[in-house]
Amino acid sequence: MNIPFEFNNDKVPDLQDLLPSMPIDLLVKVADKKEFVSQDEEEFLVKASRAAENANVPVLKGLSAIGMLLANATEEIPLETFNDIGWLIQSLGEQAAALQRVQGEAEAILNASNLNKIAKGNGGLMS
Repeated sequence: MNIPFEFNNDKVPDLQDLLPSMPIDLLVKVADKKEFVSQDEEEFLVKASRAAENANVPVLKGLSAIGMLLANATEEIPLETFNDIGWLIQSLGEQAAALQRVQGEAEAILNASNLNKIAKGNGGLMS
């Protein structure tokens, strides 16, 4: 079985462990070597950032909707329901944070690449 990631410790994996992270070679390319990404790599980074953002929007809107429902509940809600909702909110918060990390990594690599491109005279208004 080809598993594209590995776990470095004994903790139980969570969503952040299972989500992909940006390829380290892209980070080395733009941060250490001060190069810029290829057109294909740039397209990948843009798509990864957009996918993470698109996946995060319904999570955040769902959290807001749950808050609205709880704030406006008029009948007695069993304690077990509150416990379940609490665990759901905690899990959704972790998912939102993990997706935000993926989006942030992609955007950081893109921004660094664009700065490197401008610094080398391969982009911007003056090239």
